Amino acid sequence: MATRQGSVDEMNAKLLRLESLLLNEQPCLVSADALAAMTSMGVSDEMGYALLLASAFGLRPDEVEEDRRLVYESLLPSLQALDTSVFENNPYYRDITLPETTFRDVALTYMQYAPCQSFPCGDLKMEGGRLRAPLGFFKTPFRYPAITQDGREWMTVTPNEIRTMQDAVDAACGHVLVYGLGLGYFAYMVSMKEAVQTVTVVDVDEAVITLFKRHIWPQFPETASRKIMLVQQDAFAHAEQTQFRRQGRPCDVVFTDLWHDAGDGIPLYRRMRTLEQRYGSQGQQFHYWIAPTIRYYMGVDD
Repeated sequence: MATRQGSVDEMNAKLLRLESLLLNEQPCLVSADALAAMTSMGVSDEMGYALLLASAFGLRPDEVEEDRRLVYESLLPSLQALDTSVFENNPYYRDITLPETTFRDVALTYMQYAPCQSFPCGDLKMEGGRLRAPLGFFKTPFRYPAITQDGREWMTVTPNEIRTMQDAVDAACGHVLVYGLGLGYFAYMVSMKEAVQTVTVVDVDEAVITLFKRHIWPQFPETASRKIMLVQQDAFAHAEQTQFRRQGRPCDVVFTDLWHDAGDGIPLYRRMRTLEQRYGSQGQQFHYWIAPTIRYYMGVDD
């Protein structure tokens, strides 16, 4: 077997480059028929998927040691065949139905993952020095709620959002302050909790707020709906003005989701963390969407 030497850091970087090419250029690189042919030979869905990706990207894991390590030690542990029913039974997916409607240039709609389409499904994390960059795929079509602007995907509630918000949902209690409305997923999930008394949601976008008020909020149960207060304001101006308080009382949990991904999230994350350090009170919990991924790209651990 030929050998190419590569450090763990180099392997982690190669995994990110491979996944970036896959997600940004060819997310449907693996076909359902090709995967079915692989699994018919007795390999798992994840193994078949990894081997098909390796072949498509010109990797030779049976001949080149570095390729073997990339496929078996980095790519394969990051892959997961997901069960559509797990997400279809999520309370928001189950209870909230979006109409196909628009307000100005913004539309409520549904979008769809094709069978075997690759998509992110969790935060980046390190395990024993190895990077795990979770990728998911469904073997059947899967549709998800979305907001589009001028026909382009803008906000979504995908399996990735569900997974990466779960820790903050679990932590929510008392008085919750949310920066970023989106499709109201986080507001819905936390307002349904008995341990949550109030949910203040701050968003600057009139169109997003209008669509939420008209078509999504009315579907919330009354016990959850009456906990929610919407504020149309810039998130950072609100944080400066209120110092993370509601009616003079520090909010118990503050959740910030103002970015699309880690790329545009880093400066916004830094800005809100600065305000947290300036105004946050002892006992308050601050959570940030995809914070582990953002911190990875920032090169920090805390």
